[in-house]
Amino acid sequence: MKPEEAALLTYDTNSSEFDSVYERNKFYRGLFGYKQTVTKNGKEYNYEKDGLMDEISCIRIDDSVFIFGKKNQEKVEEYFSSWGEKVTHRIFTVIVEDPELIEKLKN
Repeated sequence: MKPEEAALLTYDTNSSEFDSVYERNKFYRGLFGYKQTVTKNGKEYNYEKDGLMDEISCIRIDDSVFIFGKKNQEKVEEYFSSWGEKVTHRIFTVIVEDPELIEKLKN
């Protein structure tokens, strides 16, 4: 399999810029999604909400570092740009040579 271009994302949150812990959590929930369990009338209901990283094919390299397919770059850029000064991010173009990783990024 021939090497393919992908995008590498690195980001950092500026905690002091967020108005509240709720707002910071909103950023992370939008990015990674969340699970919620609600008990009502003696029954338990489980909800799962996908985040951006669930919606796109990506590989987590380290804390705050991901590789994803170039086709999703605009969507990722929009999400991070919408947070303004609260989150700084950089996106780099990288070459992926590992066939397993290339396959993961295509799905």
